Amino acid sequence: MATRAILGSAAIWIACFAYAGASQVAPQAQPDKTESQAAKTVWSGVYTEAQAYRGEKVAQTTCIGCHGSGLDGGDSGPKLTGVPFLENWSSQPVSQLFDWIREAMPSDAPGTLSKDDTAAVVAYIFKINKMPVGKQELPTDKELLDQIGIVAEKP
Repeated sequence: MATRAILGSAAIWIACFAYAGASQVAPQAQPDKTESQAAKTVWSGVYTEAQAYRGEKVAQTTCIGCHGSGLDGGDSGPKLTGVPFLENWSSQPVSQLFDWIREAMPSDAPGTLSKDDTAAVVAYIFKINKMPVGKQELPTDKELLDQIGIVAEKP
């Protein structure tokens, strides 16, 4: 009986010691949500093939007049492909490009593109700039678009 009491007492002391030690261990740092979201870029696969295809159709009817076939530059619109375009938009969130297109384009009827059409055109721009396709469509929500960075060079 005494042995059982000693073992029980020892078990309690061990449990208390383990608990006290565990409570003094520094908690592991949780990844900062904004840090992991900020690391998301246009090279992370942020649009779908189907969305880019829809964007190509919109661009063929809405953007081609100024930006040319394949958005490679026209008489009155700059190239939306290649190094000059990417350097111009690099270090900005996708929301900036999205808002610019949504509010200012097409130049003869600014603000007439729907959010879905705007996201599709942005997806098409990413596709023609050889950015990878992903599994989810590019969102239309500003907060989500703010979390995706435009970077000129693939990391």
